[in-house]
Amino acid sequence: MKFDDGGSTFVDAIYKSCIFDNCGLSLCKRPERMSKVRRISVQGCYSVNSSVGPCEFEDVFIHDLKTNPILLIWSSFFRRVTLSGKIGKMNINAEPWGFCTDIDVLSRFSNARAEFYGATDWAIDISQARFLDFNCRGVPFDLIRRDPETQVILCKDEFPGLDAMGEGFNERFPEVYSYLKSFSKSGDEEVLLVVPLAAPKSRKDDWRGGIAELRALGFVKD
Repeated sequence: MKFDDGGSTFVDAIYKSCIFDNCGLSLCKRPERMSKVRRISVQGCYSVNSSVGPCEFEDVFIHDLKTNPILLIWSSFFRRVTLSGKIGKMNINAEPWGFCTDIDVLSRFSNARAEFYGATDWAIDISQARFLDFNCRGVPFDLIRRDPETQVILCKDEFPGLDAMGEGFNERFPEVYSYLKSFSKSGDEEVLLVVPLAAPKSRKDDWRGGIAELRALGFVKD
């Protein structure tokens, strides 16, 4: 698979120590064309300049995945997908492609997403993953299995704003502060905050400390 433009099915395979270089999976623009990936195991692989378009993943296991520079995943749906070990930078986006503003396209994907997750017991298990960086939108957070110490949910209606964080928060935890600032300005009602356990110590400490303070103030869901 180099470039898959959707409509494909990948099942019952194990990939070990593979390099996916400039690959594209399910690069489609309609939910009807989403490729399906089922019962796949990916272990110790490397994704280089690759991306994943709208795709359905079911019963997939991913362990120790390197990414360069980042793995962007666009409007994919997940059912019983486990991420574990050291995982590189990964962004799961709600939109089917970057800067998509087509109301009809977004509505069709939103309807397909609601139907898919309505029949899903759990979506993703990230509790045993150590990310270099992880952002996730478009996946119901109540269907994500998390480590309550390092992977928490912040809801906008329970977060009074940056002023509530107290003096010096932005200096002690600059990365978390910047993230919270973006969240406050966004239209998102909740956000998943994940400590980058595979990152250098300074970044880990920033996120651990910031989340600990949010927890002490009663703003996050464990």
